Amino acid sequence: MQAYHKDLLENEAMISNAKSLFTQKFISKEQLKEVTSKLVSLDTNPNLLVRFGFFLLGCFLFSSIVGSVSLLFIPLLDSNYQIVPFFYFGVGIIVLEILVHKNYFKHGLDDAFIFCSQLALYIGVGILFESFLAVYLTMFVFGALFCIRYVNALSMFVSCIGLIAFIFMAITEHSFIPKALLPFIAFSIAVLLYSIYLKLNSIDGFYFYEFAFQNLKIFSLVLGYFSLNYMVVREMSATLLNVEVLPGEDIPLAFVFYASTFIIPAFYIVYSLFKKDRIILFVGILTFAYSIFTIRFYYQLLPIEVALVIGGIVLFIVAYLSIKRLQFCETGLTFKPDRGSDSSLLKNAQALIVSTQVPNAPAPNQSDMPFGGGGFSGGGAGGKF
Repeated sequence: MQAYHKDLLENEAMISNAKSLFTQKFISKEQLKEVTSKLVSLDTNPNLLVRFGFFLLGCFLFSSIVGSVSLLFIPLLDSNYQIVPFFYFGVGIIVLEILVHKNYFKHGLDDAFIFCSQLALYIGVGILFESFLAVYLTMFVFGALFCIRYVNALSMFVSCIGLIAFIFMAITEHSFIPKALLPFIAFSIAVLLYSIYLKLNSIDGFYFYEFAFQNLKIFSLVLGYFSLNYMVVREMSATLLNVEVLPGEDIPLAFVFYASTFIIPAFYIVYSLFKKDRIILFVGILTFAYSIFTIRFYYQLLPIEVALVIGGIVLFIVAYLSIKRLQFCETGLTFKPDRGSDSSLLKNAQALIVSTQVPNAPAPNQSDMPFGGGGFSGGGAGGKF
């Protein structure tokens, strides 16, 4: 099913780990060079800017190939314009397989053809069936297939979005399940997706799908929060169920959504500290900030300037106490810099700040050469040679 040879993917993972160990100063430059020279790797672009540049180039290349082929074959299709996007999809797959055969992986060109091929397919399904439900189902299925075959992490997001959109459309448009249960169904799907992530991530043979699994984890965490967020539930109730919230009233089960709006981010933060998971910690902090925005959107408890001052004081106290508590810890949670982080940018910024604060007085002229009066080479008016 995979387009790439498993040995090449394993070599790529080993080289990536070796570079990470070198960055963290666990191995020397000679050892890194020895590892990279002995392993046959795929043609990748670790630089994101270069990869994005090749992605744009690949999109232009896809459009050029499709345009050239269309001039030859589209006149033969007559009125069967519905199959034209599928024709583009086939062209993209052929070129993509050629790139894979040339061992292009996370290069930019392969990403472009993965994106353009899927886009052509989804447009074709939409034109042929004239149904968003069919498009979302195709996104779910083919996003997963592209993720598995081409080890593409972005396709995992496409598959997850297709799944949620398909279920949402099936409930709201076709009423398979009462609409009032939609928040709890979405939360159940989020729990299921996170369980799938834990199961897949524990399998040793799937480690080259690491970034795809991370996307699955992030999507499940965000979905779990927003499915029970008070603002989301209230606005969706007004749109789908025509629930009008009058002054002094609230939506049904409002206390559940009030509680979940703050309990879920707090659980993410505590769970991340227990598991030492940075991704869950960031998601927890961001969702907690959105929870505060949610409450302030409906209830102005304090003036905005007072709330900002109080919030800044609380954040300062929490940050200060956290730094004092963690600055001497060597293991677990610590305030010490990560060995894998690149501190060169910070050092350059510090040097730049210091250089701007220190006055640069011009150095005095120490030359003994007597200018004026013609004391050198007869170039003056003093009468001396």
